[in-house]
Amino acid sequence: MPFISRFFWTAICLALMMGRANAAVKGVFAHYMVGAMPNLSQVLLDVTQAQQTGIDAFALNVQHPDAQWTLDSLALLFAAASQVADFKLFFSMDMSVIPHPSAFVPLFQRYASHPVYYRYAGRPFLSTFRGGATWYGSMRPNTAWQAQMKTLLGLAAGSSGNMKEEPFFVPDFEDWAGKGTNSPYTADFFAQYPVVDGVMAWETAWPAPGSVNNVSSEHDAISLNAARAAGGKVFMMPVSTFQSKHLDNGGNNWYRRGGLTLPFRMAQVLELQPDFVQLLSWNDAGEGHYFGNIWAEGITGEMREMVDGYDHSAWRGLFAVFVAALKKGVVDVREMVPASRSGSGYMDFAGAFWYRPLLKDAGCSVDKFRLGKPDNWETAEDGVYAAVILPPEVKTGSGVSIKVWSGGSVVAKFPGTPGLNIHQVADIRKGRQVVQLVLDTDGSILGEGEGLVDVTDSITGTEGICNFNYQVVEIV
Repeated sequence: MPFISRFFWTAICLALMMGRANAAVKGVFAHYMVGAMPNLSQVLLDVTQAQQTGIDAFALNVQHPDAQWTLDSLALLFAAASQVADFKLFFSMDMSVIPHPSAFVPLFQRYASHPVYYRYAGRPFLSTFRGGATWYGSMRPNTAWQAQMKTLLGLAAGSSGNMKEEPFFVPDFEDWAGKGTNSPYTADFFAQYPVVDGVMAWETAWPAPGSVNNVSSEHDAISLNAARAAGGKVFMMPVSTFQSKHLDNGGNNWYRRGGLTLPFRMAQVLELQPDFVQLLSWNDAGEGHYFGNIWAEGITGEMREMVDGYDHSAWRGLFAVFVAALKKGVVDVREMVPASRSGSGYMDFAGAFWYRPLLKDAGCSVDKFRLGKPDNWETAEDGVYAAVILPPEVKTGSGVSIKVWSGGSVVAKFPGTPGLNIHQVADIRKGRQVVQLVLDTDGSILGEGEGLVDVTDSITGTEGICNFNYQVVEIV
């Protein structure tokens, strides 16, 4: 019955002692896939909920800058953001789809001066997904980005007056110089790519594909130090949960381990104190790591079946407390303070637990999509994962225990401590999953969450789909 032990906290403390640039975070963003948007009210709900979670802006992933549905969706997004105080938007160009940087220039020009477009250092912020290793014609990547993005925008400014400056460019170039998609940024990178104002990491949000290790911040630390050593450069660090895709046999049926990734990642961000943080993602239904609403109009029928009944909004409560702590300069998850629940008559707390209803050894030969188990399914762990944030007073005699029920039996009980409590219980059993917060003084229940989908060893329990998605349950 593994759980987070003294080893975890010792590792965090050692990392703190190794040195850290103690600069306050400059912005917290959420990656947002721009798809077909049904109406303003639904988009407004996304924006409002993100703002309530502490997110400062959506990083809008755009794949088809010329498509009419893209333009229509962006109009809705900018209209919605205009109605929510202190919420912004900026573009993240998807260079796995967009053919060359200059293809994005007209769209950037159209919105960069919009009142809700996010600006840093007085300049419109711009990011990417990939684009660091691609050769555009005969030009090397740095030359291409300078010529086809920054220089073009500078020329446009001189002729039209619509642009007063070039973008503040913080791309995801982990594929730089053909080094693969999880290469840390080094001094060599910043020497080769003077076009960037900073860098975004993407792949460090999860353990490597096929790995059985927990997520690491080793590459993030290297990249952060290199950015600061380069002088005036910034580093944007990602936070996520897991990955699960089950759409087709063309490389879209895989699982990427991540049971404890979210709470571990929150601890790593607090320890490193990067310049910017990006949540991956708000609405990427296809890969499972979504926090927000999934609107049926914007996804395929297969994706709908994978996410139907799998609401992940309970993760937002944890993330909101984390963001508040990050913006206050907290560097240790043990010092995170839950949001006030005044008027409830109980102690303040925030919590959620999650689990996969389909056990990893379940047979998937009758999978509805005829895909079978996802690649790397062997790395999955069957278990209940819980993250609970408790206030400082739990150490003064107001004891709280975290009790885990699985299949009708109590399978674990942990003493609560101030700040973020992280627990993993491997003894998961078929049937209903419940996590309770129990007051030690009289045994009364402070908070409770109950899963809506029972754990099963047969895909008939998930409507015939080999679904490795997580059920996420709020403890209230």
